[in-house]
Amino acid sequence: MEMRQLHYFVALADEASVSRAAVKLSVAQPAISRQLRLLEEELGVTLFHRTGRGMKLTSAGRFFDDRVRKILGDLGDLEHDVRALKGVVEGKVTLGVPPTESHILLPPLLERLRHEHPGVDLRTVEAFSGDVSELLTTGHIDVALFYKAPRTRHYVADELLHESLFLLQPAGAAAPEKSPLEIADLTVYPMVLPSRRHGLRALLEQVGNEMGRKLTVEHEVDSLMTIVRMVEAGSVSTILPYNAVQREVAEGRLQATQIDPLQLRRTLVLATTTHHPVRTAMRIVAQLCTEIVQNMAANGEWKGIIPKR
Repeated sequence: MEMRQLHYFVALADEASVSRAAVKLSVAQPAISRQLRLLEEELGVTLFHRTGRGMKLTSAGRFFDDRVRKILGDLGDLEHDVRALKGVVEGKVTLGVPPTESHILLPPLLERLRHEHPGVDLRTVEAFSGDVSELLTTGHIDVALFYKAPRTRHYVADELLHESLFLLQPAGAAAPEKSPLEIADLTVYPMVLPSRRHGLRALLEQVGNEMGRKLTVEHEVDSLMTIVRMVEAGSVSTILPYNAVQREVAEGRLQATQIDPLQLRRTLVLATTTHHPVRTAMRIVAQLCTEIVQNMAANGEWKGIIPKR
């Protein structure tokens, strides 16, 4: 069994076509077909069904595919870690981050990587916390920042800070008579919120249920930008962290009122995937994220409270 056979197999599994795999690998089609035949003869099983629509993995092929990808991943991790012994860290890292935090975290993170670790190739995925945590769980991203609801044990991660939440209203709307607001005060405002599969909505409903209060949700929208624009339009309110709308508030397009953090707050956590060993490049990205978030929280740029250790 040769390494090139494993790479050819993975390309075939991804492309489901010898011709497309050949283009992807810049290899002649007969070479791929020959190596696949030799691999199947050595293993004594059929790895693909050949159909008029292309190549489809057999049950043995699916088992082999899962193991091969882990082996190739481990070899890639080993290569990166050995190179890191030279003192130069290299490698690709995929970071997942919620849209409410990406604009404040990514600029300083990318700047520090460029100056301190130019060999680290960072790819970012911006998505709501529920999607980020799912991508982390399935191994599609390496490092993630996301929010968890209180008393949730589904994730094993380091807490970075507890973040206050704010009621966001359109400019010119009647401002609340007190600040901070209690959960009971929020029930009179018609809301636009993300759907129930997202962490913020789950947190709001959990806390509301515990206190016997229910928010008035008029619209469910899974886009941060659309939510903010709907509030600006003047018919609904929403609940978000201040960092997500600090520009709109500064420009007078929205007004923000803090919600009592003893009743409602979010916990930002950082986690790494367990699908493969933690590479040096992953460790560096996670460490820089932690430093940036906690430094911003300490100097007031990030409106949150660092939890006591």
